[in-house]
Amino acid sequence: MSIDKSLIDGAVPEHDRHFVTSLARGLEILRAFRPGEGPIGNNEIAKRTNLPRSTVSRLTSTLLQLGYLTYRKGLGKYEPSPAVLSLGYTFLANNKLRLLSRPLMNDLAKRVGLGVAMGTRDRLNMLYIETVRGADESTLRLETGSYLPIATSAIGRAFLCKLSDSERDFLLDHVRKRFAHDWPELKKGIERAQKDFADYGYCLSMGEWQSSFHAVGTAARDNSTGDIAAYNCGGSSYSVTEEKLRTEAGPLLVGLARSVEVMCGLS
Repeated sequence: MSIDKSLIDGAVPEHDRHFVTSLARGLEILRAFRPGEGPIGNNEIAKRTNLPRSTVSRLTSTLLQLGYLTYRKGLGKYEPSPAVLSLGYTFLANNKLRLLSRPLMNDLAKRVGLGVAMGTRDRLNMLYIETVRGADESTLRLETGSYLPIATSAIGRAFLCKLSDSERDFLLDHVRKRFAHDWPELKKGIERAQKDFADYGYCLSMGEWQSSFHAVGTAARDNSTGDIAAYNCGGSSYSVTEEKLRTEAGPLLVGLARSVEVMCGLS
């Protein structure tokens, strides 16, 4: 996999004649909306994108005319339209790693009673692209489209561990700059994850992303494309112990990832 070294933080590349700034700004508008929050207005969009309000006003008007935004007249605010979903669904429907993983994730969730999720990187976060709920009611209920931080979540750490040294160092340099105050603790957690991943094929996040959540993570690579998918399995810290993750969920999750890699080689 070759890490896309552009726009990790949304910054516009300099001196790139192929880069269309207006298109990039329009896509940043779409990224400003958050799950479960409802419509937002141009002022809030301007704050989130660091774009002038006049620019935001023109872009939201354009996106509205193109059918990618819906305008709620009574609120004076915008929200994404169903057309946006079609863009994401095309990715999901064509993602070989996801299609191969889904039945195995269902089986694993039934065996361990915990939620299982699959994700890929979006900037300095992991984006869930498939989720399966476990029987345990304490399982954290995150849906497809949820974001988790790459540095503190089990799924994010597993993704980092699967990268080459140069790719991982590139991303971690951005993490260090973005979270300078927290970097010493983040670095310790990532180093623990790398040791576990090298020794066992999985890594843990024990309350480091959310204090109430324990999880184990691993990753798979499609060698034909270089694409990497990461997985996690976990639940409430009150019921999911480190022993359960290390002796049961972790090895099974590693088996799932290895099975996916084998199937990628056969397909």
